[in-house]
Amino acid sequence: MSKHTAWWRLHRDLFKRCGWTVFLICIYLLGQQVYLPNVDVFSASQSLQGVPFLQMLSLTTGGQTGIPTLLSLGMQPYMTTLIIWQAVTSLDLDSMRRLSQKQIGYIQRILSIVLGTIQAITFVYFMGNSFLPQYIGSANINITPAVAVLTLVAGSLFTMWLADQNTEHGLGGTVTLIIPGLLAGLPGTLQRGSNISNGTFAFTRPHIIATVLITLGFIVIAVFLNHAELRLPVQRPMLENRFTESYMPLKLLMAGGMPFMFSMSLFSFPAYFINGRMMLSATERTLVRWFSFQHWEGLVTYGIIIILLGFAFGYINMQPATTARQFKENGDYFFDVLPGADTSKFLTKHFLLLSSWSSLFLLMIAITPLIIGFAIPGAANFSQYLGGLLILVTILDSITEQARALWNKNRYQLF
Repeated sequence: MSKHTAWWRLHRDLFKRCGWTVFLICIYLLGQQVYLPNVDVFSASQSLQGVPFLQMLSLTTGGQTGIPTLLSLGMQPYMTTLIIWQAVTSLDLDSMRRLSQKQIGYIQRILSIVLGTIQAITFVYFMGNSFLPQYIGSANINITPAVAVLTLVAGSLFTMWLADQNTEHGLGGTVTLIIPGLLAGLPGTLQRGSNISNGTFAFTRPHIIATVLITLGFIVIAVFLNHAELRLPVQRPMLENRFTESYMPLKLLMAGGMPFMFSMSLFSFPAYFINGRMMLSATERTLVRWFSFQHWEGLVTYGIIIILLGFAFGYINMQPATTARQFKENGDYFFDVLPGADTSKFLTKHFLLLSSWSSLFLLMIAITPLIIGFAIPGAANFSQYLGGLLILVTILDSITEQARALWNKNRYQLF
């Protein structure tokens, strides 16, 4: 056996998974080039690009809501389903624990179809009068909008299938498919800001050098904090281990980059229905100020949204009540902490502590560029840019860990 053949066999699983991931991403990108039938693409794109919260959501979920294509919804329905399901399971309900994996799969698929349908209807609604009419029957019913909704739902189901295939055969799980959209959207986000500021960030030589230095420094800090964890010593009476100590790791960035996936879209949604109108009431003018990045009230609102999403996603990922129950069932415990409710309180206390420090980091990313943007035009655009970069770092970090494990798995020999 040659050296190259032995090397290939040693790392064959890693290369096969990389190949599958590249193949599935190519299919996903190809599907985003297939336009919806009977739609004026130019008119629809103009209408969709005027909806800020759709654009900001698509930048962080791998969608393409600025163009009416088969896979415009991207991973939005799938990711929303997973978040809702994790939120429900974090309640640790008996009825949820009794479900089989097959039943859970059915429920998740039904929920994905429902959410995909709602998001598709919303997408079609914001396209306005961009449909080329196609009538059916003597009643002259225009079926084009209905066909567009069905096509978008079918596209979202196909995206879910691609994500499942990548989980089974590729690297990085379901979220890998949003990487191309993130990479493609970051330069435009930095330059235009997507309604964050009144100015643009010009790509001159000094600006490019500053951006590269900020990006590299931020990546180093983000990777370090993403690996930072608190290790709580665990006593395992049912498992004898004389060589290493058992512990429960609690990540500092429990929520990862998830708060930035939805913060911008939530912040932009209320003001969308008011901006553009000539005459505003006093209440509406107040609402605009509290949901505008050009006023300090808007920065307060955005900061609150970031903190709330950080704590919410962190709690969903940690699930103290569920973890405490599993400890009790397995006979594991922490020193000087009673099983059950006391363990849940113990974990919740550490969750609140870590999430508070994590929220400070997220606030620095989100708010500091916005404050600087009051004095330096275009600087505010770094708020969304760094948020997207954090999402990208957390995803790539998990892929790297999986690839490293696959690279080394066959290198250990007993004799």
